[in-house]
Amino acid sequence: MEKIKFIIDGKEVEAVKDQNVLEVAQENGIYIPNLCSNPEVKSSGGSCRVCLVEAHQNGRMRLVTSCNYPVREGLEVKTETPLVKRIRKGILELMLARVPDAEVVVELARENGIEEPRFKKDEGDNYRYKCIACGLCVQVCEEVVGVSAIAMLNRSYEKKPGTPYMKPSEVCIGCGACAYACPTGAISIKDQGDTRKIWGKEFKMHTCSVCGKPYIPEAQIDWIVETTGKDRSFFDKCPDCR
Repeated sequence: MEKIKFIIDGKEVEAVKDQNVLEVAQENGIYIPNLCSNPEVKSSGGSCRVCLVEAHQNGRMRLVTSCNYPVREGLEVKTETPLVKRIRKGILELMLARVPDAEVVVELARENGIEEPRFKKDEGDNYRYKCIACGLCVQVCEEVVGVSAIAMLNRSYEKKPGTPYMKPSEVCIGCGACAYACPTGAISIKDQGDTRKIWGKEFKMHTCSVCGKPYIPEAQIDWIVETTGKDRSFFDKCPDCR
């Protein structure tokens, strides 16, 4: 792996060529706010725009999303300039108006001096609960799980994740990876007794033979066994009891 050096907030750091700026910043204890980036998903990031930074190279400055901008020798990154702060604040103000119930957005807005947005909050047909339409849930389902049970529906202002025709998906295995990956907690997943409900579909949960805890959907076990050949007996015990 080729190593390179570049500067971030006046500090020289070493990184692997083509690492993204956000990842290197986190490794070096430099905070850059972000919502839609996930290290387990290669295609994630760039949607929420919260992680914008200034990238200076060859006498030019560009505003870039740090979660998917590759580092290069001679690059200088600035994460807290007046311009970055002003644009980030504007992004968060718009986002707060769009998803006023998303606690993580509310907290980020407060960190940037925003208590209430100047814009009208979404309501009625425009109300989308906590979803920022980043698409991370869709990417996780497709790239990590390998099922593609959900997709981004509609366009522009009405864009949001969902199952085809908003009906229970035939291929969803109820694993909940989409809900766990969602940065704002917008996806509803309810476990009650031995039943899980997600995306309008109910799943029978498999119970641990030792502690008696329902811990994984039967449909997920079926899918794992079918796709990997793993012995079904492996799932007799939950991770805590193995």
